Amino acid sequence: MMRIAWIAALVAGMGLTASTALADKVTITVGDKDIPAGPMWFKPAKPLDPQQYYYLSSKDADLIVQIDKEDRVWWWQNKPLKAGQTYTWELLVAGTGVNPEPGGLPTRVRKAGDEQVDVKISGKPFTSLIFKKADPKVYLYPVIGPTGEPMTRDFPMKDNPAEKEAKRQDHPHHRSLWCAHGDIRTGDMSKPGSNYWNEVKDAPIEKVPHQVLTKIVGQASGPVFGQVIADIDWINEKGEKDFTEQRSYMFLAGEDLRIIDVRSVFKFDQKDVTFGDTKEGGILSLRTAITIDEKGGGKRYNSAGKSGDDTWGQPAEWCDYVGKVSDKVVGLAVMDHPKNYGHPTHWHIRDYGLYTANPFGLKDFTKDAGKNGSHTWKKGESVEFNYRILLHKDDTKAAGIAEQWKLYSDPPKFTVTEK
Repeated sequence: MMRIAWIAALVAGMGLTASTALADKVTITVGDKDIPAGPMWFKPAKPLDPQQYYYLSSKDADLIVQIDKEDRVWWWQNKPLKAGQTYTWELLVAGTGVNPEPGGLPTRVRKAGDEQVDVKISGKPFTSLIFKKADPKVYLYPVIGPTGEPMTRDFPMKDNPAEKEAKRQDHPHHRSLWCAHGDIRTGDMSKPGSNYWNEVKDAPIEKVPHQVLTKIVGQASGPVFGQVIADIDWINEKGEKDFTEQRSYMFLAGEDLRIIDVRSVFKFDQKDVTFGDTKEGGILSLRTAITIDEKGGGKRYNSAGKSGDDTWGQPAEWCDYVGKVSDKVVGLAVMDHPKNYGHPTHWHIRDYGLYTANPFGLKDFTKDAGKNGSHTWKKGESVEFNYRILLHKDDTKAAGIAEQWKLYSDPPKFTVTEK
């Protein structure tokens, strides 16, 4: 009821009248397998007015939608689309007198001071983007799961007595959820380069490789998703910029599921850049809470049907780390988009909770010294990586992670007809 009132307040605040402006007719005929509940999107027949609020109307429900910066129309489908069925919606402008269901949970993104952006779901903390000048990485912390409990480790951001007692305050460069690589080469490509993975204790930030958030270039809140987009310079130990990353986080949520879609676009405008072959890196990196990892009783799984130590270094479309938080079974699944360089990526996923998608570290992962996973991008080139993180209740099968992979990797194809 509170969520519907929140949507109604947004619509009423815009001074809209009747909900009669018909934009598009949207249809889909589902194939031989159900499409699971979760976030869905389509491209409208023509760009919509971002100042308006729209909803999808069908015989079963009216669902609020939200438009992103790529003109995609997003909503949270809160029931599966059944195999063999045809579904039809009308896209309408939301006006006063209508109360479309939000489907998922509303997300609010707000800057909190000069070094932090906070993200809340239904008014409750979800995560924060941290970009302190004294920290060598830009990262998300904490990351709160669907049970209301943190799902990533506190150390080194916060002194957690349970982590200290369990002697789990190791690897201080593992900052919750981050992006880094341990061998960035420029100039002489035959020599090891700058190490953005490790951190040097008490070293002045300007003397070590580090990331600097230079600008928040986009920010959105709404009934379906929240988003923050930032430009981040990677500065080496000489004070020189190696390249610029544009990193985007999209936050979506249902009752039993939280989703973070991460996009990193590396722009090599200054020089040629090589990502060296090393296991010490992850374009998408996280460190699980200590009760989720295998030392704490959890278990690693991947899309190839492997588990435990057999997942380390292996290529897979996705991995899932399942354990308990406050005696409730939860999981952290990470999905490697099929268009990513090196897909299916190799996974540096350890029993102590380190969990990274790393397409470069082939020598270590394959245990073959003849392999070379290094890759060079030339000046003027760019590369884009996309990942989906699912923070879910229950185990891998019950959460339908294989089905969610299909939803992410091969989104439903909707037919859109302009009216």
